[in-house]
Parts: sequence; structure tokens; C-alpha cells
Amino acid sequence: MTSPITSSSMIDVQGIVTNLMKVESAPLTALKKDATAITTKISAYGKVSSSIATFRDAANNLAQLNTWRAVAASSSNPDAVTVTASSNAAVGQNSIEVQQLARAQNLASASYAATTATIGSGTLTIQLGTQPAGATSFVADGSAAVSVTINAGASLADVRDAINAAGAGVKASIVKDGDGVRLFVSSLSSGANQAFRMAATDSDGNSNDAAGLSALAFDPTKTAGAGSNMTMVQRALDANYTIDGLALTSRTNTVTGALDGVDLSFNRVTTAAVQINVKTDTEALKASTQKFVDAYNALNKILSDGTRYDESTKTAGPLQADRSAVTMLQQIRSIVTDTVTGGTLTRLADAGMSLQRDGSITLNATTFASAASTPSNLQALFAATGGGTGSTTQGLMLRFRAMADAITGASGPLTAASDNWAARKKGNQTRQDALQVRLDSRQVALLKQYSALDAKLAAAQQNGSRLASALAGLPK
Repeated sequence: MTSPITSSSMIDVQGIVTNLMKVESAPLTALKKDATAITTKISAYGKVSSSIATFRDAANNLAQLNTWRAVAASSSNPDAVTVTASSNAAVGQNSIEVQQLARAQNLASASYAATTATIGSGTLTIQLGTQPAGATSFVADGSAAVSVTINAGASLADVRDAINAAGAGVKASIVKDGDGVRLFVSSLSSGANQAFRMAATDSDGNSNDAAGLSALAFDPTKTAGAGSNMTMVQRALDANYTIDGLALTSRTNTVTGALDGVDLSFNRVTTAAVQINVKTDTEALKASTQKFVDAYNALNKILSDGTRYDESTKTAGPLQADRSAVTMLQQIRSIVTDTVTGGTLTRLADAGMSLQRDGSITLNATTFASAASTPSNLQALFAATGGGTGSTTQGLMLRFRAMADAITGASGPLTAASDNWAARKKGNQTRQDALQVRLDSRQVALLKQYSALDAKLAAAQQNGSRLASALAGLPK
């Protein structure tokens, strides 16, 4: 703090006060040192909290039944049939043959010079239906026909836009064909029930010829030039396929529900049976288990490093001798050696997880693969719920999860410790603030005191000088 009093420099007022304040400030220095230590502990507990959350999530994943129902599906010919499986798919093999792919109906008009070519006016009426007796049959499906008004002077592009705006279950586009263009109309969806016909009411008075708007008419029951003037490029078809010899159909080339939990996608007609195989996804199980091992080891390291005293460096971890941290470390390590009764696998070591000298665990791939060959055994070890909390038949991952929940709960040791150190930090800062006020006041007082002393010494010096001068002037 700068002195408000100008010293005459008979004595070093600022230096004296600075040295005195160093002594006076010793308690504040000690508080600041304590605050640094408290902040270090709070930071350490923050890392513990984050690590426990990750650990809890990893344990919880292995405690879920769906984790142990993970399956992987494969196809012997994915170019023809691709397969995906969900957790409720049954493990097994099936033989698939595809005789016909599902298709949307496609129609093409005659060639026009350009998209601006004038077509004619009138009304196009589009009706959805099926063709039960082949390419020259049509039966309306009972849905309402949709009328599309084509205004006089409409171009091919205008007709396309009018069809697309009508919401008739079809889409129109214009495709390039050599030097000309064609109107292309197709069903929005594949499947035999998505066939359609398109009747024309032509303003020129003849709705069946190939001139004007009637050139866009298509009725499969009629002949070319007499109401069926567009060309059918592709019929509306269902997919025809077999599963293990059973003949089936599908409106689309993506089949859901034919096999429980399995989705099939048909890409081409098959020339030989395609084998699909659904098996337990042991790689997914291993990945989930390794994730737990990594999370456990990270938490073990944070707690063990934090509570350890290093003899070689003579340094203590930020949580050394902290009862809460030591208790948490003991708790997570205790479950590693727990056993589960009632199943084939009884401890983590049976699943390939071995406890190391430093408290960490390692996952032996060979032992795990052997255990994972029967997923139900691993599921019983990790996720068995029989007997409830505290029972010897409860799965180990359920115990780890419960332990993590207890540690982080409202009355758990992590919460209590974090709250305690936060309160101590707040109290320390309050004491620092109060002491700083007193020190500031003390410094002002010392500056005034020593500045006054300096002034008196200066006055005494002046008086001495005057006295010496007066004595020098007396007669000798």
C-alpha cells in the first residue's frame, strides 16, 4: 500500500512498514497456503467424480439385458441380400432366395422436341390399383381418383409440375432422349398394389388418339392409339422370395418382420440360395467389457495415486490420508474379489478379468472368449438380479453400479467430502477477506506513526542546526 504521507527521509518509513507488515501478514500467508491445498483437494475430488460417473456408466451397460442380447448378422452374398439384426433376433441360420425384386410402375411418353413443347389442354385422371391378371389388366384399389387440370397452352414442363402438385401417388419427370425429351411418370412406391392408370379428357374432343393431351393417356386394358398411348417401361411388382423354401412376397425390397428382429434388403435376383447367419456379437460384448475394465482402472489410478505417499520423491498425493478417498478405493477394490453364487461363472477372474498388484485389472482375451461362447453365463455373472440388492446371487455389475450410486448419492462419501472442502474454501476466503481489512488498516496506522516520527526527527535536526548556528555567533 502506498503511503499517503511524504517522508522527509530521515528514516526509511516505507521500508520499515513493509518489513513490519511481512510479520503482520504471516497469518494471511498461512491462509493462502491452506487455500491452495484446499483447491488442490477440490480439483482432485472433481476428477474422482468424473471418473466414477464414467465407471458407473460402463458397469450399468454390462448390467443391461440388451447388452447380452447383442447379435451380429451376416450374408453369404451381400451383393444380393443384406441383413441386419436387432437384439431380439434369434441366433440361427436361414436360406434366402429372391426370384423377383419389387418395382414401381414406370410410364414413358412419346418423344417431344423440348420441355417447352405445347401438349394440349384438358384433364388427366390418375387412379391407383393392381394388375391381377397381368400387364393388360387393371383393377382400381378403391381409392379416389385424382384429377389434374392442364390449362390451354401448357408445356411438357407445365404438365410435369401439375402432376407432381396433385398428390396422386405418382411422380413425373422429364428425361433426355437423344435430341428430344420424354415425360416419365412413376409410382411413388414399389409393389403390385401401386399400379396406376392415367385417363385423359382432351379439350380437342378426342380423348383416345395420340394427339394433344390424350397422348399422355394410359390404360393397360386398352390398345395403343385408343387410350393407352404412353409406354409401360416397368410394371408394378412385389418382391417374390423364399425363406427356407417358404414362398413369400413383399411390397418393397426391404423386408421387416419376416424373421423376428431381422431386416432383409434385396438388391438383385439370386441364382443360388443366400445363407444369412445371426450369431452372438462377441466382439461387441468384449468391447463393452473392455470399456468397463478401462473405466475401473482409471478410477483405481486416480484414487490410488491421490491417496499415496511417494517415498522416492517424498511427496504426498492430494488426497493422502483423506478418509473418504481411502474408503472409496477400498470399496471399489472389494467387489473385484466378490463371488456370485448360482451360476457357472462365479467371479470376475472366470471372465478373464484378473486383479493386479496395483489394484488394476486386466482382461485376458482368451479366457473372455471362452466365457463369451455362452453369453448367458456371462450375463448371470454380471447382470443376474435374483435375490435383490446385497444377495450373493446378484450380478457383479449391479453391485458396482449400486456402489457408485451410493458413493455419489446425497449422503455418500464423495458428496460429503466435496461439500466439506467447498465449505472450508468458502470459510478460508472469508477469513482472508477479514484479515486483509485489518492488515490494510494496520498498514495505514504504521505509515502515519513512522511518518510522524520522521517529521519529529526532521524538526529536531532543524532545531539543532539553529542552535549550533546561534552558538557560533556568540562572542568568543
